[in-house]
Order: sequence, then C-alpha cells, then structure tokens
Amino acid sequence: MRKTLFNRLLLSYMPIFIIVVTFTFFVFFQVLSEQSRKEALNANKMLSLQAMRLIDTSLKAIDNMVMMETINNKELSDFFNNESKSNVFTNISAVKKMREMIASYPMIDSIYLVRFEDNFVLSNATSDQLSNYKDEPFIQRAKDPLGSKKWSGVRDFEQFSVKGSKPVVSLVRGAPFITGEKGIIVVNVATDSLRTSIADLYDPKTSYIGLRDAAGNDLFRDFRSNEQTRIFSNYVSSYTGWSYQSGLVNGKVFHVISSLYNVWFIIGIAMIVVGFVWLLYVTRCNSRPLEQIVARIRGYRLPSFKEGGDEFSFIESALSNIIEQSNQYQQKHEEDRHLRARYLFHQLIEGDTGLTHEEWVEEISSLQLPYVSNRQVVLVIEMDKYSDFCYQYSRKDQNLLKFALRSVIQELAPKYELVLWAEWTSAFQLSVMVFMGSEEEAGVSSILQLFDHVREWAQENLKFTVTVGIGEEVVQLASVANSYKEALRALKYKIALGENRLITSEHIANHGQAEVFSHLNAIRSMIQSFRLLEDEWKTKYDELFGEMKLGLLTKDEITNLMNYLIYYLGREMAGMTKESQDMWMGEGLPKLSKVMDDCHSLEQMREESLNVLDSLYAGLLEAQDRRQHAATIRDMRKFIEEEYANPNMSLDYLSATFNINSKYVSKLFKEETGQKFVDFLIDIRIQAAQRLLTESQAPMQEVAEQIGYTSAISFSRVFKKVMGCSPSEYREDAVRKQIG
Repeated sequence: MRKTLFNRLLLSYMPIFIIVVTFTFFVFFQVLSEQSRKEALNANKMLSLQAMRLIDTSLKAIDNMVMMETINNKELSDFFNNESKSNVFTNISAVKKMREMIASYPMIDSIYLVRFEDNFVLSNATSDQLSNYKDEPFIQRAKDPLGSKKWSGVRDFEQFSVKGSKPVVSLVRGAPFITGEKGIIVVNVATDSLRTSIADLYDPKTSYIGLRDAAGNDLFRDFRSNEQTRIFSNYVSSYTGWSYQSGLVNGKVFHVISSLYNVWFIIGIAMIVVGFVWLLYVTRCNSRPLEQIVARIRGYRLPSFKEGGDEFSFIESALSNIIEQSNQYQQKHEEDRHLRARYLFHQLIEGDTGLTHEEWVEEISSLQLPYVSNRQVVLVIEMDKYSDFCYQYSRKDQNLLKFALRSVIQELAPKYELVLWAEWTSAFQLSVMVFMGSEEEAGVSSILQLFDHVREWAQENLKFTVTVGIGEEVVQLASVANSYKEALRALKYKIALGENRLITSEHIANHGQAEVFSHLNAIRSMIQSFRLLEDEWKTKYDELFGEMKLGLLTKDEITNLMNYLIYYLGREMAGMTKESQDMWMGEGLPKLSKVMDDCHSLEQMREESLNVLDSLYAGLLEAQDRRQHAATIRDMRKFIEEEYANPNMSLDYLSATFNINSKYVSKLFKEETGQKFVDFLIDIRIQAAQRLLTESQAPMQEVAEQIGYTSAISFSRVFKKVMGCSPSEYREDAVRKQIG
C-alpha cells in the first residue's frame, strides 16, 4: 500500500508555498517589468484600437439588423400600419419579434416601438401611452431630426420602477426606414454589456480602457481617477463619436514596492525558509489522525480491494462496501417482511396457519402486524369492470391506483377507531381483515361506515367503482377462512344486486333463492315464442329476468342460464330457413356472445340482450313476410294452437283442412318455423298440461283428454320425455313451491 496521504496533504499546501515565493521575488521581476512597460505602451494603443473596433462592429451589427427588420419584417410593419389600434394579435406578434431580436443579439438590453399616430409605446416587456411611459423625454428629443439618428450618449433608462434605472446607450431608427413618419424603433444596449464585450482584452490590474460619449460623459461609471491611472492612447470612433482612452495602472503603492527592492528580496528568502518548515510541520500533524484510521480498519478485508492501492482507495472501498451491504440487508429484510406478512395473510384466509396463539403473537410482533382481537371480520373489495380498467390504464397507472385504494383504507381506518390488515389476494380483489373492539354494535356500524366512505371516495377520485363483500364476524383465529369465504360468496351476487355497493350476508338472506332448473322451462317457452314470431316473447323475456332477479342467482348461475338461452336459441334457429340461420350466425350469435362477455350486471345484460333479440326478431319478421307461404303457415299455427285438444290433429288433418299435400305441409312447416309439426304440437300440449296440473286436481286421464291424448299412459310418456319428470311428480313439486 502506497502511503500517499502525507504526499496529498503536502501538495494541498503547495499553493501557499508558491504564493510566498512569488511575493518574495516580486522585486526581481521589477527589473524586467521596466523593459516590458515600453512594450506594454504599444500594446496598450493596440488594445484601445481593438476595443473600439470590437464595440463598433457589435453596434453596427445591431444597427444593420434593426434596419433590415424595419424594412422586411411583416410583424413590425403591421404594428406601425395597423388600422385597428387595439389588435392584440399584432401587438403580440411585434413583441415576439422584439424578443427574437434580443435573443439573437444578447448585447441588447431592451427594445420598444413608438407609433406616432396614437402615441402608443410597445416594448418587449410592457405597453403604454407615450404620456405615461417613463422614457418619454428621450423619445421627444429623438423625434427630430430623424435622418441623423444613430447611437446616443450614455443615459439612465428605467423600464420598471421596481427594478430601477440602468445606464444604457440607445439606437433610434425611423419607421419606415427612409421617412420615419410612422414611428421610431429604440434599441437600448446596457453599458455593462459593452464592458463585458471588451473585458477579455485586458487585465484590469495592470491596464484599463475608458469610454466617453460625444458629450464627454463616462460610459463606465467606475472609471479610474487620474491619480491611479495614466492615459497613453486616445481614439475617437468615426461611427459613434465616442472616445476610447487606455493606459496603465501606476499607483503610489507600486512606486514604494519598486524603491524597496533589496528589502523585499531579503524578506522573501526568509519567508521561503519559514514557509517550508511550517508546511512540513502542519502536514505531519494533519496526516497522523488519518493514518490511525487506516490502521484501525486495516484488518477489514474487501474481496475487491487490491494491496497496491493507497490509503484513500482503501478507506473509500471499505466504506462503500459496508454501506452497500447495509443497504442490501435493509432492503432484503423489508422485502422479506412484506412477503412473510402477505404469505401469513393468505394462510389465514385459506385456513392453513396451524399456529398456536403464542406463535401468532410472536409472528405479528416480528412482522409489525395488528394484534388479533376477540372478534374479526374479513371483507373483500372487488374492482368493478376490471377489464375496462385494464384497457383504460397502463400497467404502471394500474399499480398506482391500486396502491392509492389500499392507502386510503389504511388512512381512514383510525378515524373510525378500527384496526385492519389489507392485502391484494388477486389482480382485482383487495382482502381486508378488520379487528373489532369489545362493543359489537359499534364495531359493525363503524365497519359499514368506513367501507361505504371508501366506496364513495373511490368513485369520486379514482374514476372506477368497487363492490365490497362483507363476511360474517368470527371469534377464533381459525375461523377467519370462513369469514373470507362468506365475503367471496357475497360478491357472487353482485351481478344480481348491482355494483358499487356493500353486500352482506343479510342482503343474501333477505331474498328467496330459486332453483336454476325452474328457469329452463321459461327460457324454452320464450324461445319457442320467439321462433314462432309471436309478440308475447317480450313479455316472457321480461318475466324470465324478473324471476332471475327475485331468485338472487349468483354470477355463475346467471351465466349458465344465459349460455343455455343462447344454445337453445341457436338450436331452434338451426332448423329454420337458411336466411334465418345466416342472420343468427352473422349478427345474433356474435352480439349475444359479446353481451355475455361485457355485461357486469343483470339489468345491463337484460337491456343489451333485448336489443339484440329485437333486431333479430325484426329481421326474421321481414324475411318471413317476403316468403310465399308465410301467411299459410301462420294460419296453420293459429289453427293448431286453437285445435290442439283434437286427438285427430295430424299432418293429414292439416292437409285436408288447408287443401295442401301432407308432405309439402311438413316441409313448409319446418322451413317457416324451424320446428317439426309433431314437436310444435307437443310443445303446445305440454304447456297446456303444465297449466292444468298446476291449477287443477283433475285426474291424469282427464288432463290427457283435455290436451288431445286418448291415453294417460301416452300422455305420461311424452310429458316425462319433455319435462324430465312424470306429470304427478311435476304436480307435487308445484304444490310444494306454492306452500313454502
């Protein structure tokens, strides 16, 4: 290891040593300075001439630019020729152009335009009438004669009272450029900008440059006095009329130093010796603490440290490694804590903890989790229309909004005196475990108020809604999983009860749940009416959805029923004409499938699917009216519906009644209705049988005869084939439903 600490400290004091040596040998360099002075005189003259050329060139460039813009620029021309004096756009365009001119020539401090016609002044920063403008005296002097206007002498220009005035020189040009009858353009250049432009040409410690305008006023207000300076050159600019004076600094202090040459030489030698001894002593004292630090951490070995490095590299590597390891440990510890907490939460709601009370207390203490109380309730907050949420927001925004939802729950909980633990258990479900106090009614009320507040806040601020499923209160830790299952079960009824609300077990218990099987007959009956193009299909459709809503079906049950509706309708459409099948496959089936995928509530599903069926129904009616035998088949259907109880009802009976061949009748009936004659007749008779079995206690033989069957055995066989149960079983089931 190279001991460079001492060397670095020694080099850090080297500038002091150099200053001492320079000061000591100052007298020696005075001999050479006399010879250099003569050369400096010639150089000083060139300096003055160069400064004059530089400033004249810059001012001429500004002058040429103003002249070209006055002649060619449309914005400035529109300002002076503007007929509408209050045209804001013209003023804004002129201001924008002035700012572009200032940006192109940084020496320009400010620009303003004066329009003679209405005495209006517009600058790059403000606008006002001439009588109110602070630079009015200069403008009045500059109006006449216009032909001789160039650069003015130094003057004080004040644009805003707050900022105060500053010394500037001004260029005045008429508009138009030749006559100047419309107004003038005034360009102000700060004298500080002129000073800055020539500051690099000379060293103010040894020389100076002074500028005076045509009236003899100093452009640079801090011009040196005659006692401190000696003038060696004086040039007058033919362009501006200003005089440029330059010279060398030659004060009294310099004469005293020159006269004490020998004394300063001796003092300089003494300072060299004292300074060198002092540097060694201070460097040694300052290096000792750092060497002690290196010795203390030398036993620390770094994998990437090389022995050839110096002390600073060693210290830097050691500290960097320690800090990096500490940060990694803290980060890993924090990540592990969150993962362990989330894993423990999933174990609780799934009923797989297997922890004793003591183990649980130890676990929540290490993970900084809420202490389990005597009563717990699990809630599940489900984001509504999650597919739309994913489509609307990017992945980053989704995570941010989810974080906001979880954070607001944790922030609002203390206001309701509740302690909770929230974790995301799926992409769209946030599960919350609430620890309740000893007062039962107050705890439940606070939970309902808190999460209703959360629901309203999400709707107003996050632009999406949530539905909250609330489980039952549990006492034991092992029963948390049951509360979680109850919360999930409550959310299954969201499609029937509606979104953006709180759903508890009481909401589910207050509705009578019907069996899904009872809705299948209603679906088939509605489809039969739809296929036969009967107007009452809409009534049956509304009754179906009304029963589904009253029955409080889950989302899966409603989905299964709607899939059955689509399946049965497709099966019926398959037996109809090719034109009807094309309507179904081209419009009906895709639209109904999309409704199934996109709908999030039962009411939305009812409205959108009704629109699809309405459109399909209108198309089928139109197609039927175009066919030749549509009217005949409608008459046949009406005849069958009136005479279904006739045991002689058959194809031959229809053929004789309507004077059409029986085989042709069967073909036409199939094409127009999509159903065979026999199936159509059976459906009508079974519907009548259901009504008789429900509304009367007539024997089976009597029921069979009333619907067109001569034998009760034949009737029972057909009824069981269609309904899946015998007539007597159907009657018993209907009686049980009526009773309770």
